[in-house]
Amino acid sequence: MKDKKYIVHLAGVVAMIFWGISFVWSTQVYQSLNPTATIFLRLVVATIFFTAILFAFRLNEKIKKEHLGLFALAAMFEPFLYFIFEGYGLKNTSPIIGSAIVALIPLVTPIAARIFLKEHLTAMNIVGLIVSFIGVIVMLLNKNLEFTASPKGILFLSGCVLVAVGYSIALIRLTKLYKPLTITWMQNIIGMLYFIPMVVIMEHFEPSSFGNVKDYIVPLVCLGVFCSATAYALWAFAYSKLGASKANVYTNLIPVFTAIFSYFIIHESLTVNKIIGIVLVVLGLVFSQMKGKTK
Repeated sequence: MKDKKYIVHLAGVVAMIFWGISFVWSTQVYQSLNPTATIFLRLVVATIFFTAILFAFRLNEKIKKEHLGLFALAAMFEPFLYFIFEGYGLKNTSPIIGSAIVALIPLVTPIAARIFLKEHLTAMNIVGLIVSFIGVIVMLLNKNLEFTASPKGILFLSGCVLVAVGYSIALIRLTKLYKPLTITWMQNIIGMLYFIPMVVIMEHFEPSSFGNVKDYIVPLVCLGVFCSATAYALWAFAYSKLGASKANVYTNLIPVFTAIFSYFIIHESLTVNKIIGIVLVVLGLVFSQMKGKTK
C-alpha cells in the first residue's frame, strides 16, 4: 500500500517537472508562433501521441453519451480557457513569474473543493498551503521587495487560476468514471476542436512564422508529448488518489522547476529571493501532505 502511495506522489512530482519546463518551451515557441497557434499544434501532437498509445495497447474505453457534456466542460476549462490565459500571460511576463502566479491555484482550490466536493483539510494541510504561498510571493519580489511582474501579465495569469479551479472540480468527477488516459485523450481532442476557430481569428491579428519549423519544432513536440499528454495523464491519476485539495498543492512545485530550467536553458537569473522561495515552497508541500487533525 505504501509503495502505491509513493507512486501517486511520484506521478504528481513528474507532472510538475513537465509543467515547470513547459513555461520555458512555450517561451521558445512564442518566438515564431502566436499563443493560439502554439496551443493548437501542441494539442494536435498530444492527440496523435495518445491515440497511438491507447489503440496500440488496447487501452481505449467507450465514452458514454451522458458524460460528453462533462468532458466538454472540463476541456473548456483546460486546455481551452486555461491555455489562452497562460499563453498571453507568458507573452507579458517571464517564465518564472508566470509559473509562480499559476502556483497560487492550491490556495483557491480547497475552498471550491470544500463547497462542491465536501473535502476536508487538516491543520497541517493549511500550514503547508500558507508556507508554500509565502514561498511563491518571495519568488515574485526583487531585492527591493518590489513586484516585478507586469499588471497585464498578472491579469491573464489570474484567469488561469480561476479556470484551473473549475477544471479541478470537473476532473474529480471524471476520475470516478474513466481512467486517466481516457480523460486526457478526450480533453485534448475536444480542446483541439475548440481552438480551430481561435487559430483562424488570431492569425489575422498576430500572424505566425510557420515556415521557420526548425526554430520551434523540438519544444513544440515536447509540449505536446510531455506536457499536454504525459503530464495530464499523471495528474489525473494523482487527482483520483489524493483529491483536489491535496493534489493541487503539488502545483506549488511548478515555479521551482521553472526557475531551475529557466536558469539552465534560457539563462534567466536565479536570485537569492528565488532560492529562498523555492525552499519555502518545498517545505510547504511536505507540510501539506502530513496527517493531522481535520480543520
